[in-house]
Amino acid sequence: MFPAKRFPIKKQAAPLMATLALAALCVAFAFPFVWMFCASFKSDADIFTPFPLLPHHFNPRYYSSLLDGSWIPYPRQFLNSLFIAIVETFLATSFAAGSGYVFAKFHFRHKQPLFILAVLTVLIPRQVLILPLFIWMNKLSLLDTPWSVILPGAASGIGILYFTAIFRRLPDALLDMTRCEGAGEYRVFLGALPLVKPALIAFALIQFVLCWQEHLVPLIMLSTQTHLTVTVGLSSLNAGSMRVPYGLLLAGCTLTVVPTALFFALVHRQFQSALSRLTEA
Repeated sequence: MFPAKRFPIKKQAAPLMATLALAALCVAFAFPFVWMFCASFKSDADIFTPFPLLPHHFNPRYYSSLLDGSWIPYPRQFLNSLFIAIVETFLATSFAAGSGYVFAKFHFRHKQPLFILAVLTVLIPRQVLILPLFIWMNKLSLLDTPWSVILPGAASGIGILYFTAIFRRLPDALLDMTRCEGAGEYRVFLGALPLVKPALIAFALIQFVLCWQEHLVPLIMLSTQTHLTVTVGLSSLNAGSMRVPYGLLLAGCTLTVVPTALFFALVHRQFQSALSRLTEA
């Protein structure tokens, strides 16, 4: 009989330790969201005692109060945020992809200064720009409208840098084949978009999350309750003079997480593919 093979203890322990570490990280990241969901069914007195985690009974009274507009016009504010996030994500992705394609594949006058200008927009904090943006939107008569939030976010300097790097990796031979068939430059660009689909989805996901969680620009540009976004609406609840149950705020936060979670669940495969391609570059 042959003796059984013995693997080194280190080789057996390494995957086990990695699995345990990842499991601990998953629990640490998931616990706040699980606690938030469970606490949205509790009274104020029970919320300040984290354990037991589960409520005595799942009474959706706070969700009903939010959805029927008893405290704030939450459904309208939710739709406002959804509209702003979708339109801004579409515009920012379209503009960034087009600009990145031009910077990566064309040589034109003042290309370098314009690219440096795009880099500088990344370095300038949003807080510095908020007053000029407010004055600009006031002159355009767009204050207290969704477009006062959408237009400032439609230009993304980091998106231009990202897509410039993506399109530089695209072989020129593929684009020349399309040009040889008589396609115009606009159609060449549209034909190149499926080749960078994972990068488009990854950027759109990040842009959507940033736009959905944006607080400063909607706070300054919007004033009417029915025009606010969910982030500003919930914060106004917490800052008001009325005594608002903490469970109501946590219910609103739980509902606010749903769109970004659903978006990530739909595109996570493409997002992972884009990240893997960037790490291979």
